[in-house]
Amino acid sequence: MPGITSGKSVCAVAVTEPGAGSDVAGMRTRAVRDGNGWVINGTKMFITNGVHGDLFFVAAKTNTEAKGSRGVTIFAVEKGTAGFSVGKKLNKTGWLCSDTAELVFDNVRVTGDHILGEVDKGFYAIMKNFQNERTVLGAMAMGEAQKAIELTLDYVKDRPAFGGVLWDKQVIRHRLAERAAQVEAGRQLVYSAAWKDAQGMDCVKEVSMVKAYCGDLVNKVMYDCVQFHGGMGYMRETPVERMSRDARIQAIGGGATEVMLEEIAKRL
Repeated sequence: MPGITSGKSVCAVAVTEPGAGSDVAGMRTRAVRDGNGWVINGTKMFITNGVHGDLFFVAAKTNTEAKGSRGVTIFAVEKGTAGFSVGKKLNKTGWLCSDTAELVFDNVRVTGDHILGEVDKGFYAIMKNFQNERTVLGAMAMGEAQKAIELTLDYVKDRPAFGGVLWDKQVIRHRLAERAAQVEAGRQLVYSAAWKDAQGMDCVKEVSMVKAYCGDLVNKVMYDCVQFHGGMGYMRETPVERMSRDARIQAIGGGATEVMLEEIAKRL
């Protein structure tokens, strides 16, 4: 724990698999009892900090008779454990400063004290973690969107076009004004959901709204910002070009938009 809290130990959460992402029930990684410990077998995919991680919290099915997403347990697996390896480093479209990897568990043996929480109750821990993760992703998305609008305002107010500057064009002013209003609405939605979560309230619906709305909105904002930068918006030297690539994951990671909409619909 001192290593984790000081930042010396890099952690990773390994839930997603080649055939199971937001659908935790489709998990195929297994952990079976072996004396006083467990043996883990399976593969994880798209794991952030997978290459440079020191400690991995791995979700594995421990009760194959349990229905759906039940019967999942979280194991703490340290780097260097026999049978545990990085399958390969993955090359992403964006977030290039963040490493992502495939992880392989080949008869990885851990002792009983490597269990995080309770046996067969890992799904609830995952869901609790998702609430925080999705709220944070919503906040990130709105921060990114706000910055992109600021950069674009500076650009269009200085870029010469048709005897003036781009800002003189009503279509550009109105589109940026509309996006600014939507981002402010998204920010307030994040604050509201975060407050409810902090109060211990059931806010799965609200957090799902945050993830769906903000994850989609940041991509709409980036599209417009790249468009209004014109050719410069497509150049690697321009911040909005990188930001547009980085933003794409916001509608996927931590729960795809379509999954979030289904979570909302269940609670309407």
